[in-house]
Amino acid sequence: MGNWTRRRFLKATGAAGLVAVSASVTGGYTLWRAVDGELPPEGSPYVENPEKRTAMPREVPILLVENERGMPPTGAYLAEILRAEGLNAFQMSPLSAAREEFLERFPLVLLGAGPLDTTRAEGLRRYVVRGGSLIAMRPPSHLADLFGVEPLAGQTAEGYLRILSEHPVGRGFPPEALQFHGPADHYRLAGAEEIARLATKNGDLPFPAVTIHRAGSGKAALWAFDLAWSVALTRQGNPAYANQERDGLHGLRAHELFEGWIDLDRVGIPQADEQMRLLSQLIAWMLADRLPLPRLWYFPAGAPGILIATGDAHNTPPDAVEEALRRVEQREGWFSVYYAPLLRNRAQRAWHRLLNWLERAAAHVVQPEHVRAWRERGHEFGIHPYVEEGLEAGWRRYWEAFTGMGYGPVPPTVRTHRVLWSGWVETARMQAKYGIRMNLDYYLVGPMFRKPDGDWAFGYFTGSGLPMRFVDEQGRLLAIYQQPTQLVDEQLIGWTWEGAPRFPPARAVEISRELLRGAAKGAWGAIGLQAHIDPFAIGGEAAIAQAAWLEGVLDAAVAYGLPIWSAHRWLQFVEARAGAIFQDLRWDPIARRLQFLILPGAVQEFEWEIGMPLAFQGLRLARVEVDGRPVVHRERPLRGIAYGWIALPMRPASVVGIYA
Repeated sequence: MGNWTRRRFLKATGAAGLVAVSASVTGGYTLWRAVDGELPPEGSPYVENPEKRTAMPREVPILLVENERGMPPTGAYLAEILRAEGLNAFQMSPLSAAREEFLERFPLVLLGAGPLDTTRAEGLRRYVVRGGSLIAMRPPSHLADLFGVEPLAGQTAEGYLRILSEHPVGRGFPPEALQFHGPADHYRLAGAEEIARLATKNGDLPFPAVTIHRAGSGKAALWAFDLAWSVALTRQGNPAYANQERDGLHGLRAHELFEGWIDLDRVGIPQADEQMRLLSQLIAWMLADRLPLPRLWYFPAGAPGILIATGDAHNTPPDAVEEALRRVEQREGWFSVYYAPLLRNRAQRAWHRLLNWLERAAAHVVQPEHVRAWRERGHEFGIHPYVEEGLEAGWRRYWEAFTGMGYGPVPPTVRTHRVLWSGWVETARMQAKYGIRMNLDYYLVGPMFRKPDGDWAFGYFTGSGLPMRFVDEQGRLLAIYQQPTQLVDEQLIGWTWEGAPRFPPARAVEISRELLRGAAKGAWGAIGLQAHIDPFAIGGEAAIAQAAWLEGVLDAAVAYGLPIWSAHRWLQFVEARAGAIFQDLRWDPIARRLQFLILPGAVQEFEWEIGMPLAFQGLRLARVEVDGRPVVHRERPLRGIAYGWIALPMRPASVVGIYA
């Protein structure tokens, strides 16, 4: 019997007899049922009625009007921008329902791009003249005079804009010209103030990109291009590149949607985020004569950014996983392991579980008790599916194997093996259908990130350091967030593809540290980390290099005040923040009081920050009360506006800001 003792033999045969009796009595094995595995549940991939918790119209200052005739209609994604910016004080309405008497309830109207008939256009004109504020995305030329511009022939497509620091709205923004996607109309100023100007990479063009104009008693601001769709194209890549091999590496990946689409000299700037911040600053400035507009900070507990710590694992043993978790826990962080189990059949899984029951010390493969213990420690243990055989087939097989090995339930975040990608958003759509709510497949790797001069580009290749939900070709929001992975070991110290930089660990740490420093010092980004588990299983030089780089990245995050969180924990914060609403938002000019309720999308254990403008109509924020009790606020600017921020548990609260 070799190493089998009499006790172990009797234990095994006794267990087998017990299972056999169970089969004869109940008609099925308990163990057999335990390894059966599940198939992924299927539901709608779309965000359904995202505004169902939105406050009543008279309780919020912003009306977001979706133009159903847009191609595609981008109002839903414009709302996603407002949520990402923490401006959760808006009501949505289709253009067909936005009658004049309805518009009058709101101090500010934000209009999505699309054609307008004369009746709708003149209704908006009267709204502005009577004192309303209007921001319009690429409005029709017959409203040009309302915006203080004259239309000109021609357009600029796939260009740049430069934000003008000399205008109050443009203060604090990067001086570099920023990319946009889609067409921008040409105008000549005819009374409007210029906030941003169309540009080339190296110089200005004689056409405004963003303007504001006083008309009658109100204000009208124009965006020369559709900001919402430009942000979507910046973040998600070029739809025309879908399913095209563009970087020379075997397999289609999400980052190939960006080949030639992103200016590699600009990846250090979150270009889409900066343009979204310009919109939020414009909104606050246009409302400055009506009320001080509160907002939510991007990250938990007022942190300047966050590190999303993850690592793919390919059937690695549990002690290798512990090598990564131990280092993260030493920095008081949490980690996501994306695990690809071997595709054992049902009988093999049953035998594997039986052997584990007989000899628990032989832990060469991750067991269910390992997974339970890691999750109890706050880490995430998720699925890492192979999809070479086909997107749906791969997901179904790996879901069954993952749950059949006892690793379920499947967590709601994922990274696909080899980050293979289908269509423009087809992978995201299918994952959302299976209940996955955050995707980390947008991954900085490969030769396309090498500049013509030989230097390698690192940073925000999607133009963003903020998670936002995907949008499809028809302008529909998918119920899954895009969280890019910007720091990838394969691109820094790895050897998984020919020609990879493979920097020494000290240089790789320096590159990573610079990105984290920028995130904390004004880029305000969520940085996704990929630190594979496999090197710790391989050992030797691979493990030494991986440990040195991982520890350097984690230490940099701590040094710059960035929390180290798993993707699952981050998703919980993101969903609760995005689902929040400002309710009963009122300004009392006599008492000089701003008051509102803040309701998170879900009550969580986290802390978040709420900001109110420090200055308003010559007054200054003097005191803040939460649920009737005074709290301390700290001062911190967000681009050109100074705010007073209060830190609160993520639960409903009544807030009063008193100005003096």
